[in-house]
Amino acid sequence: MISKTSPGARRSTVQKTFFRKYLLPGLTALLPTVLTGFVLYKLWEYAHNAIGSKVVEALRKEFLLEQTPAWLTVAGDAAGLALIIFIALAIGFALTSFLGTKLFRAAESSLLRMPLISTIYKPIKQITDFLLSEKSQQFRNVVAIEYPRKGVYSIGFVTNAGFKDLVTPDGRRMIGVFIPSSPTPFTGYIVFVPESEVIPLSIPIEDSLRFVISGGVICPSSQLPEAVPTKLTPPETDGEG
Repeated sequence: MISKTSPGARRSTVQKTFFRKYLLPGLTALLPTVLTGFVLYKLWEYAHNAIGSKVVEALRKEFLLEQTPAWLTVAGDAAGLALIIFIALAIGFALTSFLGTKLFRAAESSLLRMPLISTIYKPIKQITDFLLSEKSQQFRNVVAIEYPRKGVYSIGFVTNAGFKDLVTPDGRRMIGVFIPSSPTPFTGYIVFVPESEVIPLSIPIEDSLRFVISGGVICPSSQLPEAVPTKLTPPETDGEG
């Protein structure tokens, strides 16, 4: 007996095909550019509202201008953006000093004790620390180790050469490996693994972080398999179900 597909089922299939073949790839290509432009626009808008507009208004009153020229508005916004960058650089230089570090830690400790502010500040702090500081650059090599059990491998980063007192019973050295969580790689686990059981991977740190953040979807191009694996099939069972 030949089954007929209903118009509703055909329409649903066409919609799914249209979404997967055209809309989803388009959004994937467009969203990073749009989000980058949005962040830059918001930064420029903040520079205009916080500094640029006030500078332009002061200059207009100083020189008794009836109308504000367009070039003066752009120059004021650019000056505001430059001032924000300068302030960030000045704070960065200040934090490298002993006194600046002490003051920053005291202020941060006060923020973390405030109930509402701490719940917002702490996760943002963790993300910015991981992405903008040198923490991600402290990873030495990308490796694979058997974790959390034998036969299952996880991506990790070598963080240190281990402890001198921490060796295997047969005298092998153990090294420290950070196992990041997905999709938030700034959290994870530190494990010590025998150096001989660590599998080095020829993957840049940045590519491996993208792999973790994407939940394994964005695979490094250098690690793409030559042949597409076949679909997994359920194991055969004896007898009739």
